[in-house]
This record gives sequence, structure tokens and C-alpha cells, in this order.
Amino acid sequence: MIAKRRARRPIRPATIGSAYYGFFWPMVAMYGPYFNVYLLELGFSGTQIGILAAVFPLFALVVAPSLSALADRRGWRLRLLQISLVGWAAVLLLYPYLTGFTTFLLLVMVESAMRSPSLPIADGVIARMAVRHRLNFGDMRLWGSFGFAAVSILSGIVWQQVGYRAMFLAAAVAMLPALFVARKLEEGELAVTNGRRSVLFLAQDKGLVILYVSAFLLGMAMFSTFIFGGVFISQLGGSETHIGLLFGLSALAEVPIMRRSGAIIRRLQGPQTLLLAMGILAVAMLGFALAWSPTVLIIAGAIKGLGYGLLFVVMVQLLNERAPEGWNSTAQSVFQAAFLGLAPLLTSALSGYIYDVWGADLLFGLMTAVICLSIILLLLAMRQNWFAPHHWEMN
Repeated sequence: MIAKRRARRPIRPATIGSAYYGFFWPMVAMYGPYFNVYLLELGFSGTQIGILAAVFPLFALVVAPSLSALADRRGWRLRLLQISLVGWAAVLLLYPYLTGFTTFLLLVMVESAMRSPSLPIADGVIARMAVRHRLNFGDMRLWGSFGFAAVSILSGIVWQQVGYRAMFLAAAVAMLPALFVARKLEEGELAVTNGRRSVLFLAQDKGLVILYVSAFLLGMAMFSTFIFGGVFISQLGGSETHIGLLFGLSALAEVPIMRRSGAIIRRLQGPQTLLLAMGILAVAMLGFALAWSPTVLIIAGAIKGLGYGLLFVVMVQLLNERAPEGWNSTAQSVFQAAFLGLAPLLTSALSGYIYDVWGADLLFGLMTAVICLSIILLLLAMRQNWFAPHHWEMN
């Protein structure tokens, strides 16, 4: 009898949210940090890698916001999330059989179509669960960072021994636990009047607009480290283990800052916390530009992890607070479209060209300047009081 009661006891929302991130991001860590290095092994140039890297941003910009708005309007968030994860896993199984640039381009397009809705929908759903049950979103998200760190470091050691092709099968299998937990998330409420409005409705709020502009600028900088960080450390003489440490320690550094993010945001308030995160990222990017050895680059990556961990939590929380009722996945998808979509789309190929012709020091130096520009814009917005509470005109 006691056993039956225990079996029927519902799983706590904090456990569900933590489990989803704890399964999802380790799956990404199995192949994400090594994908571009694998392309380099196949003989692809920096420009070709930049072009392939621009495909996902295109889908994040064009596909994800419209699908997220549809999911908000119809109450299909969990259904679409599960379809996205299944399709993504199926595509991963095909990568080991490809060699040419054209075939890679086609499959990357299919992967991007499957993958692009998963991030904003999951973040929006779990952020609303945090509000509904009075939880700290950072406490759940940190399990993703911790898992990413551990798995990316371990993967670097394993792939050094067995080769990169095995990482695609491993990642596809690792998708299954995340898919199971996704079924346990809470769908949430339907969007209010979403059916008659486009995402431009969100532009009523100047605070949201400046967050999206900041996301665009920061996305340019962050994506450059993701695309060329592993390639750069290889050219500095680093091994697969160094690549794993670069991405793994960066993700591990996110854990303590996410754990304390709630207290930091309560003390400093959202916009000031965002400003602090940008400052940390500027220091980290300068470290990337000045790095002369794998060790220095790994240290800069760890500092970047501190800044990114704080940035992600405060961005999700600010967007969740400012979005109209039921528009949370849509608001998150626009953020992802700017951060992972428009910014990389417009700059990935150019970043690849800069890397090929002038090197990593100039590329990361330019990205340091871009982060400084985002700091200036945020200070101007705070001076204009754009982050005051906004009253939405729903009629």
C-alpha cells in the first residue's frame, strides 16, 4: 500500500526542470564542441565552417519564432518539443556517413529545422514553471551546465581514442532521457490574443526591444567563440582533451553563478545584473583575443562561463517578467532568434573569413568591441528608464 502511494506521488516541478536540463545539455556536449573540429579534420576551410554554422541561425531566426508562437496559441508546446527532439536524434545518426560540403550543408539544414524550436520552447515552459511554483530558474538550469561540463571533458578524452564519428550515435542515444522528461513538463496557459497578433506586438515594450538588441550583439561575440574556440585551441597546439577542457570548464563555471543568480538579481535588480554579466563577458573575450597558449584560452573560457551563466539566467527572467501572459515561449524564441539566429547568420561567414585571413586575435578583438557597444546601449536604456514596468495594450 505504501509502495503504491509512493508510486503515485507526483514528481516535483523542480526535479522535472532540473532533470530536463540535466539530460538535454550533456547530449549536446557529446558532439557540439567537437563538430567544427570534425569538419576541420574532413578538410573544410574556415569559410566553409562559417557557412555551415550560419544555417542554424537562419532557422532560429525564421522558423523558431513562428513555431513557438503557434505552440503558444494552440497549446502545443510539449508536442512540438518532443517532435523536435525525435527529429534531431534521427538526423544525428546520418552524419557519420557524410564527407562532402554539399551533403553536409543539406543535412545541417534538416538538423536546424528540427533543432531550432527546442531551445526557446523548453526555456519558456520551464521559466513559467519556476514562476508558477516559486522556484529559482537558475537552480534548475545549472544542472544543464554541470552535465555539459562533465560530459564535454569526458567526451574529449573518449573521442581522442575512438574518433569523432562515434559521437553522433552517442548523442542520438542520449536524446532518449531528455525526450522522456520532456513529456513531464507543464504545458502552461494559452497566449492571450496571440492569434490576432504577430511577434511585432512585443515591440510595444522598449525594455524588450533593448534586450533583443543586446542579444543580437552578444550573440555575435558568443557564437564566434563556439565556432572557432575549438579550432583556435587546436592551432595553438591543443589536443582533444584541451578542447574538452575549454568547453567543459566554461560550462562548469556557469554552475556556481547560476546557483547564486537569484540572490544576485534580487540584490542588483535585473538590468544591473545584465550589465555585470556583460562586463564579465568583455573581460573573457579580451582574454580570447590575447591568448597565446591553450592554458590561457581555457582560463578565458572559464571566465566566459561565469558571464554567460549569469547572462542566460537574467535574460530568461527579464523576458519572462516583461512578456504578456501566455507569450513566454514567443518572447524566448525572439531572444533565441536574435542571439542564436540573426547575429550568427549575419556574421558567421564573415567571422570565418576574418579568421582565415587575419587570425583569431583580430576576430576576438573585434568581438570585445561589440560587447562594449552592448554595454553602452544598456546604460543608455537604463538612463531612459526603459526597464520600468510596461502596461500591455491587449485590445
